[in-house]
Amino acid sequence: MSPRVLIPLFLAFLLGCPQKAPEPLFFEASTTQKAYRDVLAELEIAITQRNFRITGHNKIGSVIREREGRAFPDYDTIQFCNLSEARFMLELSPRMVAWMPCNVSVRAQGDQVIVTTHLLPTDSEDPALNDFARRMNEELKAIVQFAVEP
Repeated sequence: MSPRVLIPLFLAFLLGCPQKAPEPLFFEASTTQKAYRDVLAELEIAITQRNFRITGHNKIGSVIREREGRAFPDYDTIQFCNLSEARFMLELSPRMVAWMPCNVSVRAQGDQVIVTTHLLPTDSEDPALNDFARRMNEELKAIVQFAVEP
């Protein structure tokens, strides 16, 4: 067969093959029914109720307002960890340390308070690591959902 025939056939084959959808990198939810401070308080409750410990809280928006003396929206990040879960994950894959600690961000955008967390990848070659990541992603999603529920 000539290249004029092979190239279109090859392209048709590639385009017709189902592609694996990329997994989401983040999970996000929002509310217009809760004040920003209430969402932060609910996040702290949800995190500690699931046996995580808060390891850091960055109040980015308020620090910018104070430093620059001008209006600036609220932005916060909260870092948290469960050492037993962390040890288990790191025993499965030491390179997963790049995903630690867990992190959730909160931002005010108009009349909404938006909460976002990054999700662990679930497409490694290790089924045990993928199972762990799926379980942990459900925990992270539940924390975000709890914070924004009315």
